[in-house]
Amino acid sequence: MHPTLASFFGPAVSEIGFAIHLDDHRLESKDFALSGEADPQGSLILSGAAQGVAIRWHFRPERGGMRVQLSISSEQPLACQRLDSLTLTYHPGGCVDEWRIPTLGDSVESVGLPRVAQLAETVGTNPIQGKAGEAKYARGSLLRGAFADGHTIGLFLGTLLPQNFRHLYTVERVGRDALCFTATTHFLALKSEEKSETSGARQWVSETTWCCTSLPIRAAIAAYAGHLPILESGTPAIGWNSWDYYFSALRQDDILENMDAILANPVLAAGLKYIVVDMGWEHCWGEWQANYRFPDGLEHLAAAIRARGFIPGIWTAPLIIHPLSYPGLRNGEMLIQNQWGDPWPSPEGGQYAVDPTHPAGQAFLREVFTRLYQAGFRFFKIDFVSALLSAPRFHDTSKGPYGALADFFRLVRECVGYESHILGCSLPAECGPGLADSHRIGIDIHNQWSHIEWVVDFLQLAYWQNQRIAVNDPDFLVVRGQETSLEAETNVLNPMAHHPNPPRWRRGPVFNREEARTWATLVNLSGGNVFLSDRLAMLNLTGTALVERVLQPTGVAAVPLDLGENDRPALWHMALPGENRLGVINWSDAPVTKTICFADWQMPAPEQMIDFWTGQVIPIADGLLHLALAPHACRYFRW
Repeated sequence: MHPTLASFFGPAVSEIGFAIHLDDHRLESKDFALSGEADPQGSLILSGAAQGVAIRWHFRPERGGMRVQLSISSEQPLACQRLDSLTLTYHPGGCVDEWRIPTLGDSVESVGLPRVAQLAETVGTNPIQGKAGEAKYARGSLLRGAFADGHTIGLFLGTLLPQNFRHLYTVERVGRDALCFTATTHFLALKSEEKSETSGARQWVSETTWCCTSLPIRAAIAAYAGHLPILESGTPAIGWNSWDYYFSALRQDDILENMDAILANPVLAAGLKYIVVDMGWEHCWGEWQANYRFPDGLEHLAAAIRARGFIPGIWTAPLIIHPLSYPGLRNGEMLIQNQWGDPWPSPEGGQYAVDPTHPAGQAFLREVFTRLYQAGFRFFKIDFVSALLSAPRFHDTSKGPYGALADFFRLVRECVGYESHILGCSLPAECGPGLADSHRIGIDIHNQWSHIEWVVDFLQLAYWQNQRIAVNDPDFLVVRGQETSLEAETNVLNPMAHHPNPPRWRRGPVFNREEARTWATLVNLSGGNVFLSDRLAMLNLTGTALVERVLQPTGVAAVPLDLGENDRPALWHMALPGENRLGVINWSDAPVTKTICFADWQMPAPEQMIDFWTGQVIPIADGLLHLALAPHACRYFRW
């Protein structure tokens, strides 16, 4: 290792390298005779050449860590599949079984803080295959790392935003006491005719990784977040959305019924701004026209919403095209193509996908959003866009999936203007800040405890994105359940309700009262959008009181104090001007008692606190807070 790199990364890191994956062979850092060049700002550039390929490996100190980027070039046409811009082996000292691997991005399944031992257990069932005989653990994008707990210095890897191409982090076990991380930028394939047309010099540049080996996990995330400034304008949206109760079994009358219920409740009528018509209004995906369940049409529906004092909103999945739809059969030139030039079957059930870089695709998308805007809608929930992350190529060969999606959201903004609110549902943070007014940070919520756990797997690693990427959207504030609803059945059909081993999606019984209150607390702690999505007329007094209490978001995201200590944080602190809030959650299936010492979290202990939900005054003695929590329950305090 170059001596300067050793000082950059510290003694726990060894065997730093890179790899270049060309169409017909692979080059590694050991194949190059590297020479170093330092600049006055403290950066180091390593350069060299081998087999007609020149490289520049750039390291720059920043925010307590190091920016790393690899670029390659050649005087001959060069076809590069991917660049491993950084490979490093991390030796934290001792067995790494219990170390946690923060993982965010790439897949809704690969998220959270799994232990190394847990990752090892998945290798046999879902490995990411690398070299022959090598199995790498489940991958992640955006950020990755290794930490023993919440207060010990560890390793953090994060991609600087915005990105163009996918940049994935894989990790593999190296013996008992080490982990090997690889940061890889994946380029899209060229068709044979595109390769033959390529002439002259060709350059390939990786995305940029920020690597830090000097901070514990919360401090590392704060330093990483500091690469993005706070957005000047970012106001959480408050409203009602049809999806979670109705799914796609939605009728025009359902929208009218819920607006009547809102207007009958003075608190809801004063607080809710948007009414969003979600999936179920459309003829089919690709034909964004009202179906028979909305017989009066979209213009009439938008006018009915405005007449009641609300702002109309609408859901679309505009990049997904049903194969048997009219555009699917008649507008093939606008679809993303596979390696043979045929329509690419997307991960969304094999449906086709619009290429937002193709002129015909852009014309199709402009027509959809211009028409919906002219119909009167001013809130646009745009869904299923992450399907493009798997696209094999785009018409514009300079675009990766994140670059293509960023251009698409700019097109939408041109159509609907800045007076409209755009919610990027599944819009990856990797696309960069400012493309949408708000963005979903995780999986769908449903009124089941397993979904609260899943959403918080995301929230604990994405809280910092609030007002930096866009306003965080934690998904809906739903509270209906066993003790909060007037209905015996609170959901549409669950096709796996009696499955002996159901998947994570929609697993287990619906909310009890404690679980509903815990979710309402977490929505408030997120600081972002608040969208009700129950059938409001069917909530009982307990359920209605829950949604009324947290209807006004603070705009400030709470920080998980004990991040990295367990699978999910139990302590969430929100610092507001002139006020503090603290959420304490029991993630266990059994009752627990907790004693919270404010000094342990570098917080001055208040003399007393107020229970957010009951108004009860809680005295604090000796800087300690003693709590007894039922299974899945929480306490929420302010002072």
